[in-house]
Amino acid sequence: MRYWLVVVTFGFALANTAMAAESFGRLFTTPAERSNLDYLRQTSKVNVFKETETANPDETDLPTPPTNISVQGYVKRNDGKKGTVWINNQPMRENSANSNVQVGKVGADGNQVQIVVPGNGKNLNLKAGQVYTPDTGTVSEVATHAKPVSETGSIGNDGQQPAQPGNELR
Repeated sequence: MRYWLVVVTFGFALANTAMAAESFGRLFTTPAERSNLDYLRQTSKVNVFKETETANPDETDLPTPPTNISVQGYVKRNDGKKGTVWINNQPMRENSANSNVQVGKVGADGNQVQIVVPGNGKNLNLKAGQVYTPDTGTVSEVATHAKPVSETGSIGNDGQQPAQPGNELR
């Protein structure tokens, strides 16, 4: 009797592991899935900014430049594919554009990004952490735009009264 109990328990254990393995699925892709992913990667198209020709350049509606254009960072790829640049907290590919800026290439030394502002046609080379202000035409570091720390030690207090002792959040 004891022998049959061990055999039945062992049989249920094997059946449960086999069922669990079926629901887990494949860890790696099949060759067909890999070739499909490679095809999709190669045929994906990136929006490229192209200037349209008009009969009268005075009548064109130029997009208004944003208040600031800041570069948070970039990733330069070594495999020859296009890198990614973060402008105004949005990722953009090299040689692509949106309504506010056109991104060129990341420099060969990898420390500057070519940017064209369609609103005023300005060509810029910005480093990560720099901000271009179109109103003044100046390039400055992000640290100059940060909110100063007030005397109470809080950031951005805006002249409000400091918290009373004992009422602080902990």
